[in-house]
Amino acid sequence: MTAETQPTSTSPQTTPSPTPSSQPHDSSNPDPTTDMTAATPPLTFTKPTEPTGPETTLQPKNTVPASVLESEAPPLPIEAFDWAGLEARYHADMQACADTDTGLFEEFNQAIRIFEAWASVTTTHESERSSKRLKTRMCYVQGDEQHLEKKRQHHMKVVAAFQDALALLREP
Repeated sequence: MTAETQPTSTSPQTTPSPTPSSQPHDSSNPDPTTDMTAATPPLTFTKPTEPTGPETTLQPKNTVPASVLESEAPPLPIEAFDWAGLEARYHADMQACADTDTGLFEEFNQAIRIFEAWASVTTTHESERSSKRLKTRMCYVQGDEQHLEKKRQHHMKVVAAFQDALALLREP
């Protein structure tokens, strides 16, 4: 970028100034704030300077001015801090947190016991149902096996009867 294209404002205003056409001008009012365009300096475009050299890079960024460091001590002494009270509050707050944790842990354990009971009931119930389904299927299969055995016996008797009839026809 060139030096002519970088805008910098020298005006402390952050809002745009009103134009004469957007605000009526009253010539009888001598207040200079009514015509803001006359008080606003023109914008200038300059290139910001960047620090160069070792003297600028060795300076710490967050330094306390020497005048503050060399100032006198405060007229009143600093009050002593209640460290024992702080420790007591700390232990009381930690005990309250521990009590809350214990309550939550007990609530969680109760929920786990309820879940275990539900899971075991569900498992037991499903085991009973699957056992009943197996027995029902076994009954159907055994009934079909008995039916097929009866058919086989009947077919064997029919075949034997045909063989006997053929044997009778062959005899002279």
